[in-house]
Amino acid sequence: MAAWPHLQSMGRLTAEQRSLLQMLSSDRSAEGLTERCPRDQAEELLAILSSGGWLISTVVCGDRPLFSSRPLVAHGKPLPPAEPRRLSRFASVRRDGDEIVVGSPAAGAEVRLYDSRLVESVLNPGAAQQVRPDVPAEAVRLLTGELADTGFLATAAETNSLSSVQWSPHELAFHHGSRLRGDHRMGRDFGASYWAKGRFDAPPGQHPRWPEAGIELPRPALDRLRVQDPALAEVMEERRSIRTYDEDNPLSVRELGEFLFRTARVRATGSDAEGLDVSSRPYPGGGAGYELELYPLVRNVRGLDAGLYHYAPQGHRLCPVPASATTLRWLMKASAAGMTGEATPQVLLVIASRFGRLAWKYQAMAYALTLKHVGVLYQSMYLAATAMRLAPCALGVGDSDAFAAATGLDYFEETSVGEFALGSLPAARRESTG
Repeated sequence: MAAWPHLQSMGRLTAEQRSLLQMLSSDRSAEGLTERCPRDQAEELLAILSSGGWLISTVVCGDRPLFSSRPLVAHGKPLPPAEPRRLSRFASVRRDGDEIVVGSPAAGAEVRLYDSRLVESVLNPGAAQQVRPDVPAEAVRLLTGELADTGFLATAAETNSLSSVQWSPHELAFHHGSRLRGDHRMGRDFGASYWAKGRFDAPPGQHPRWPEAGIELPRPALDRLRVQDPALAEVMEERRSIRTYDEDNPLSVRELGEFLFRTARVRATGSDAEGLDVSSRPYPGGGAGYELELYPLVRNVRGLDAGLYHYAPQGHRLCPVPASATTLRWLMKASAAGMTGEATPQVLLVIASRFGRLAWKYQAMAYALTLKHVGVLYQSMYLAATAMRLAPCALGVGDSDAFAAATGLDYFEETSVGEFALGSLPAARRESTG
């Protein structure tokens, strides 16, 4: 018996069991199944299917379904729930249309409630006996038993084991949800499914908010760089996170222009087979969608006024972004908090994501892909800055609310996902690795 990614040997089945297996392709009651097959054979087959994670079970009251449980992995015996019984900290309860979904990356199933009165029993499984009079007691018993059997209840390991305590609920849910799993099919509900095509217009490759007109940046001669740049092995070995600058000889607009040209310019444009604008840039991007946008927050650059800019990679220009001094201080301070020492970047490169550029095409993995892009852009920036003898430092924190306040952009459409500090290299520098 096979259904990607499951494969299970069923052994030798009787004619009645094979008939029963065909019946299970549609909804059947337990009573109806045993009418077509001897009870012992039916129970044996159902036990095999249940242990392999093949059965979706639904509890009904009369003609009305109350809840269902859909296995996500082959059934394994979970750790015993801690006492008193309570919902795991990894569990979530959310609405999906008219249904309520109970999910957890630590559980082996997804439970759907069709009757909202059962939510109370999910949230407080330890008080299952104290059910509302209008809720069938047997349904509550079956529900709390299913939650325990599939791993939705807290265990002692949640507070006593590093492997569990090290995960915050949102980080484990993000990891679990953005990886290919048995209940996902590539191209159908995961990956490049182009699910939004025909429903929403594809977000354009060029930023629609900031005009092309702006400050044209100097372009380096690539032929010269190919000859004069240090070797890649040398650049990688010399790479450091440097958090001090030469304030008497700050970064110049020419150096900033060369840095952006090396790392983030658009080299060519086009569109894919489904109509999504794509481009070629110096760093790799999934599907060539390139959702990341760069916003240099300039503090001290020779030849350039202080302020916030948007980098237009198609034309290699800086477009001024009107923002108040208060919001810019907030943005700089929040990001610089991730640096050790007292230095403030001469340029803070805020990396933002236009989420729809990836989410229009990809399902379940778009945000994870954005963070991977931030990582490869960080490394590209480190290598370019090292080759140019500048002071680079990737930052681990930033304030997306501050970015939204400074730019006036819709937080859900585009906001910051990374920050990179840049400045001139001091003559006698203080280094730290990282």
